Amino acid sequence: MGWLKLTLRLAQASVPVAETLLEPFTPLSVTVADAGDEPVLEPQPGTAPLWQACRLEALFDLDLDVGRLRGALADAELPVESLDFLDDADWLNRWRQYAVDFCFADRLWLVPRDTPAPGEPALHLDPGLAFGSGSHPTTRLCLDWLARADLEGRSILDYGCGSGILALAALKLGAASALAIDHDPQALLATRENAAYNAIALPGDEAAATLDVGLPDALGDKTYDVVVANILANPLIELADVLAGALNPAGVLVMSGLLEDQAQAVIDAYPTLAFEPVVLEADEQGGRWARLEGVRTS
Repeated sequence: MGWLKLTLRLAQASVPVAETLLEPFTPLSVTVADAGDEPVLEPQPGTAPLWQACRLEALFDLDLDVGRLRGALADAELPVESLDFLDDADWLNRWRQYAVDFCFADRLWLVPRDTPAPGEPALHLDPGLAFGSGSHPTTRLCLDWLARADLEGRSILDYGCGSGILALAALKLGAASALAIDHDPQALLATRENAAYNAIALPGDEAAATLDVGLPDALGDKTYDVVVANILANPLIELADVLAGALNPAGVLVMSGLLEDQAQAVIDAYPTLAFEPVVLEADEQGGRWARLEGVRTS
């Protein structure tokens, strides 16, 4: 099985335009790198220098409507550098170049599979073909929140689970149970494989299941102590009733996948929740990613 890889060479100011344009086409991943020879060395504290020329690569399923995508890019005057077939092995090797070995809140270790962990608890991860290696700022923001929270005995919903990284991390940190939801079967496969590798029980295992995995229609009417959703701003707005409705009365909703200037629009979609101050993290391209934490007020 393979994938389609789109490559765009962009001026820095065009990167947000391209990312917004690609969102309706549901890319599996979007990465931005330096397209020129412009190393950023010793930036001033508190600054996030930007490349003038950027290379954006996006990965899509093979059923992508290529004609519609090319038309949208042409309308936005974003020229296509290439649109190529990418083999599975190429994708996995690409991910392993960016594998994470990191400790969150001096408590949770995240390491690639087949790599000894410096401490415990540790989550050994391979995202397969799903989003969620731990390298993206939004994933780190969510992992940092989980590592600082008291999750002992609590129930978790991970909506848009990708590789399962957040649900599995919560279970490693003492959560009693987790439901991982995603619309992408590849994400559900990656989550199950990562659960098995980390000895986390699934339905049908001999041990009592602590993790369940399913498509969005598996959500049902159950509510949860913690709901995490690391997706995109528009889906967070569209899913407001679903995510808020999945919270226990004293539950906490943690959301990321959005930029700083999108935070207020997402907050406005959740009028029954009160939010803590927005937490931000910048990436190498200067984007300021946001994390929202909300609790029910009514």
